[in-house]
Amino acid sequence: MDNEIFKKNLSALEEKYPALASKIKKNSIDKSRYKIIRTETGESNLLVAKNDSFIMLYDNASPYEYCKKFLEGMDIAYAPIVLFLGFGLGYHLHMFSQLYADKANAKKIIVFENDLNIFHLAMEMSDLSHLITHPDIHFFVREDPDDAIHQIRREILADKGTCFQIRSTKVMPLPANILLNDEYYRKALDITRMAFRQQMILSGNDPTDAFLGIENLLGNIKHIVSHPGISQLRDKFKGRPAITVASGPSLEKNMHLLRDIRDRALIISCDSNFLPLMKRDIRPHIVASLERTAGTNMFYESASDVDGIYLAFCPLIQPDVYDSFRGKKIIVFRDFSHFKWFHLDKGTLSIGPAVSNMAFKIAEYLGCDPIIMIGQDLAFAEDGDTHVEDMLFGERDENYHSSIIEAEGNYGSPVKTSRIWEIFKSAHEEDIRYYKGLCINATEGGVKIRGTQVMTFAEVIDTYCRNEFYPEAIIADSISAFEKTVNIPQELKFLLDRCIETRFGLKETINMLLEYSQEILEVQNNMIRPFMYEGKDVDSAYLVSIAEKFFGIMETFLKDRNVHNIMAHTVHPEVIFFTNKFNYLKDVYSREDCLHSAQILMIKDWLGVIGQLFVSTIDSLEQAEKMLAKELS
Repeated sequence: MDNEIFKKNLSALEEKYPALASKIKKNSIDKSRYKIIRTETGESNLLVAKNDSFIMLYDNASPYEYCKKFLEGMDIAYAPIVLFLGFGLGYHLHMFSQLYADKANAKKIIVFENDLNIFHLAMEMSDLSHLITHPDIHFFVREDPDDAIHQIRREILADKGTCFQIRSTKVMPLPANILLNDEYYRKALDITRMAFRQQMILSGNDPTDAFLGIENLLGNIKHIVSHPGISQLRDKFKGRPAITVASGPSLEKNMHLLRDIRDRALIISCDSNFLPLMKRDIRPHIVASLERTAGTNMFYESASDVDGIYLAFCPLIQPDVYDSFRGKKIIVFRDFSHFKWFHLDKGTLSIGPAVSNMAFKIAEYLGCDPIIMIGQDLAFAEDGDTHVEDMLFGERDENYHSSIIEAEGNYGSPVKTSRIWEIFKSAHEEDIRYYKGLCINATEGGVKIRGTQVMTFAEVIDTYCRNEFYPEAIIADSISAFEKTVNIPQELKFLLDRCIETRFGLKETINMLLEYSQEILEVQNNMIRPFMYEGKDVDSAYLVSIAEKFFGIMETFLKDRNVHNIMAHTVHPEVIFFTNKFNYLKDVYSREDCLHSAQILMIKDWLGVIGQLFVSTIDSLEQAEKMLAKELS
């Protein structure tokens, strides 16, 4: 052991990974299971005991030659994201970072190492400080991969445009590590894939759905201006208990207990179980509504006595939802670009894919602690039901049955869940990870949600819901100032002017895209088609310049803040899909003329999709202008 090298590595580890450094300090290596040997070329090698034999990490002739052959065998041409399944003594990663990373345009390297002892020994043998402190190399050593998913999605994929490169990820499974614990590395791979999948979903995977949101948003302008935002309630319930009520089948077991604690806890219901609660004479304080799809209005139409109940809605929902709820409303903006277009401080929340995620984020924004979840099954009941009794669209939604998987239940036993619920659960776990208070899962059944404390709802009430604080009165008092001071005509005139400015900006952008599309068409007809069908040469340098011009145009339109804000979220799903596929072409074509021709053809197809989104947005803006002009006349 080189004590100075170990100290240097430990110092680097303490700076970037303090928790891991603490584990290393406390770690004691079992020398009978880990045997250091010298290779023929003098480097360190390691024998690790498994069952009744030992596994050697590297070829004992020369670890570096062994690693070089391994990396050459991977045939890496383009690797913006690299996933190492295993670290060993660091030879593979060291060689990749020195010889391949720059050529492969590596932006992010993720390393899973299951064995703390191996990593500890590596720190004693080689100077790893440059790898440990590198901002784009991320180590997960002896961590449950489930704990890594949120860091991968929220921190790694969000940096340096990494989400645009997901499709070109390269996986480096180190053979000895896989032999030592293939189950761990399979799980690490699965969790990384899940993080990638969730990033794509949360970034928006359907531009048509995103456009529908804009159409609804512009149709809701009058409602947005006329009602207070959730910002009026920020931290008004600091240290007070909140109960988020989802519509899982276990809700039947404990929702009756809500009836007697309305003055002792803030009750936030998801829209889908609003009617089941009201039928049992249970009145939430806030009902959260997120979905932009048709039919959401039916959750409220039969509820007439809604005094003291507030609809907290994201104005991406269809305008008819507003009219179907007869009580007072509160506006909740999401962290999407088109809400910035309004220049109104209504309160912006980073909301996951489900309305239950919205309910949690509202409770957090209001300062609630603890946040108590009930009905948050995210799993099938034993009889196959998916929702609480009296759910408007039925207790069994067959959509969830199409992708059944097994997961750990809230009480330890396995339960049946689905891929859709798995995404919702992961979003909850990410929210809980960054929440500074206590989250209690009082769902009496369902799937385990990491980061929560499990209690029965009766225990929660006895422990945390003992004191009256009258939430309904706090809400009414908090929003009263807005109702007295809002100048609706002034706000509507401001937004009418913004609609007109944005529409003109979009028309200028469309003209620019049309001009460029004509240039692309000429290149296709005069150069690419003869190359494809007649074998003629192409001017690769010229094709590169045409592609670069495209990216310059996209940057230009994004500089118009009105156009950027109204369009960025709608275009974002297409941008992610396009750039992932565009970059992946480098893996498909080894010849530059084929690569650049394919890129130009892909740009041509993409322009048609984006152009239609821009034209449709102009139509929606014109409709909004007519509506606003009528309101102001």
